[in-house]
Amino acid sequence: MHDSVSHENSARYLSKIDCVTLKKKLKTSVPLSFIKKLKTKLFKKESNSDSTPPSKTSNNQPKKQDSQPQQRSKPNQSSQNAHRSDRSKSGSNSRNQSRTNSRNNPNRNNQNRPNNNRPHNQRDNRSERPSSPRPPKPQVAPPKPKGKLFSELDLHPDLLKKIAKNKFTNATEVQSRSIPAALAGKNIFCSSETGSGKTLSFLLPMIHKFYTNEIHQALIICPTREIAIQIEKTLKSFEDESLTSALVIGGTNMALQKKALKEYPKILVATPGRLLDMLNSGLIWLNYTGYVVLDEADRMLDMGFEEDLIKIHKELSGDHQTVLFSATLFPEIKKMAKRYADSYEEIIIGNPTSVAGSVEHVLVEMPDNEKFFALKYLISRNPGKMMVFFNTIKDTSGIATQLSRQRIREMNCIHSKIDQPKREKIIEDFRAEHIKVLLASDIAARGIDVPNVELVINYDVPNNSEEYIHRVGRTGRAGKTGIAITFFSAKDKRKLEAIEKLIDAKITRKKSYKDVI
Repeated sequence: MHDSVSHENSARYLSKIDCVTLKKKLKTSVPLSFIKKLKTKLFKKESNSDSTPPSKTSNNQPKKQDSQPQQRSKPNQSSQNAHRSDRSKSGSNSRNQSRTNSRNNPNRNNQNRPNNNRPHNQRDNRSERPSSPRPPKPQVAPPKPKGKLFSELDLHPDLLKKIAKNKFTNATEVQSRSIPAALAGKNIFCSSETGSGKTLSFLLPMIHKFYTNEIHQALIICPTREIAIQIEKTLKSFEDESLTSALVIGGTNMALQKKALKEYPKILVATPGRLLDMLNSGLIWLNYTGYVVLDEADRMLDMGFEEDLIKIHKELSGDHQTVLFSATLFPEIKKMAKRYADSYEEIIIGNPTSVAGSVEHVLVEMPDNEKFFALKYLISRNPGKMMVFFNTIKDTSGIATQLSRQRIREMNCIHSKIDQPKREKIIEDFRAEHIKVLLASDIAARGIDVPNVELVINYDVPNNSEEYIHRVGRTGRAGKTGIAITFFSAKDKRKLEAIEKLIDAKITRKKSYKDVI
């Protein structure tokens, strides 16, 4: 007890002695700064141990300013320290009292602020303002329909109702010319630009003939699975209980297809290879097929299906009408048409070796090691949907991997080594705009019918000049505008000459890819 009292008295004594005086009395070489720290700690301990309540006068007393500089040797230093101690204690107590009152007052922060009593789910409008708003993109008015009304084409009334339900009103030029000829029972060889509406040109006459009982079976042959799936999807929008269809394509479960064939569908949408497999197995016979469509006939020749098509033609032993569509017009295509039909009506829309006039074509020269950076830049500058084409599967998947590592989102790739269900899912995501950038090999160039593709990039110049037409045909469809950019280098000179000769036009050159968008 005596020790504690002595310690307390010593603390009070030391707290009231000047630092210089204390150092002299202690006769120590300790730095003056250390003594000041020690003295401060003792001063705080002494003030906390003092239980005397602060007086009202000291609480309201203004702080006095010394008019003369402080003298270390003045004897009234202890009294000044005492006053400071009282002010410190009263200030501490007043701050504690203020905190207690704040906690007990829920409206403490609203005294000098505007009324913020709004629901929690209501956001502050100030936080919704963009820091640097972009100017709005100019809206392009949709093109006005120019062709005939479908109601003027002598189609079955039930079919016209379904056309109206699908919000089709006016026929395109190729539809206005080919549908009447097909309804008259003529064999047709039609060539028109990519994206001109060929699918409805052969589907609508076929459905009409089913309604009028002119045919009982129909066959549609396509070069790729993607084209077949797209045609079957369009066909489903017109189907009812009297019309049934089935897909016969490679890369999918054959057991499911055999099960569908046992229900005797009236319309088959098939690729040549899988169709021959089913014919050889005896599950399909084409003796009663009255309506045959060869879609993208030029593509089927490019892919080496000529021998398969000859074998399929031999199975078509009954009377049938043949409708052949092609995006390009070459002697080999006419030879195929003559093999399938002795006489036919030739319908040529525009320049069959040209591309849609709504597409702007641009060539940008650059070395191979700069292509990836150019692609990244164009992706960042284009807010809409875009497709990028490659010559090989390896480059398609490799660039997709690099873009993914660069944190490029809303991007995917498609090629022949991806299984069919996954490919269909990727295409559906691209159509629904869950994917904005789709990388593709040439096999997917004709099989994807997706609206509103604003930009097509040829990462590689296509090896086949006809392939250029089908690549850039993915944009500028249905009267809308688009841009097709092709990266090239000196080694691609001959390929570009062949492309420009085929489309009969000189493609614009740009010095930098940054000048395009």
